[in-house]
Amino acid sequence: MIQYFFSNWKDIPDTYQWKAYSLEYWIWILILITLIVIMAKIYKKSNHKDAILKGIAIVIVIQEILKDILHYYAGSLELEHLPLHLCGISIFMVCWHAFSRNKLNTQFIYALTLPGAIFALAFPNWTQYPIFHLSSFNSFTIHTWLIMYVVIQLYGKTLRPDFKDLKYTFIFTLLLMIPIYFLNKIWNTNFFFLNTPSPGSPLMFLYQLFGNGYVIALVLLFILLWILIYIPWMETYENKSYQKNRELS
Repeated sequence: MIQYFFSNWKDIPDTYQWKAYSLEYWIWILILITLIVIMAKIYKKSNHKDAILKGIAIVIVIQEILKDILHYYAGSLELEHLPLHLCGISIFMVCWHAFSRNKLNTQFIYALTLPGAIFALAFPNWTQYPIFHLSSFNSFTIHTWLIMYVVIQLYGKTLRPDFKDLKYTFIFTLLLMIPIYFLNKIWNTNFFFLNTPSPGSPLMFLYQLFGNGYVIALVLLFILLWILIYIPWMETYENKSYQKNRELS
């Protein structure tokens, strides 16, 4: 199995593919959840919160670059490896946030990066690769680092989701989707899953139901999701402890 670590998925026998929710999958998830919990506790107690966030962001960017370099030398680099999916763009948003926070990137990492990365791990679309493959390793870990970056701040009370600032993320995302939509047409790619949902994901139901109106339904679904995930934060915790933690981050 290890001989296919760098191989293009088209050159890998079907017998080496893994299945979602298999034992290997749950071992991966258990390990990754444990890492997130440990890092959340470390972050909350740390006096160097800003350095931790920058460190995670740098690791994410370096890993993304190394992934493409390795794919290039292995001859398996494809257009789909470009960081134009939601989680790919989240890599740069996380890096931006780590070094310069503002209303746009703060709400983006909570409203899109966090649910997007969780969705990717919950419904993996890299099962065409062996479990011991560069893409499997990268996909499992890169999404975990994105989740970790947001979760440790929520646990440490240094990130405050604010529904009033969500409009910046909404406008920015719509503006991103326009050129990506046309790039998908030109390159025959499926960035942001604007053409069709990830195979096996619950979004296939929307596609089957709405057909060409799938994108509009997807936007409406995200709006509903945002309402749900922002409700717990409507009662803001503007207390001294929270403000102190935010100043440290």
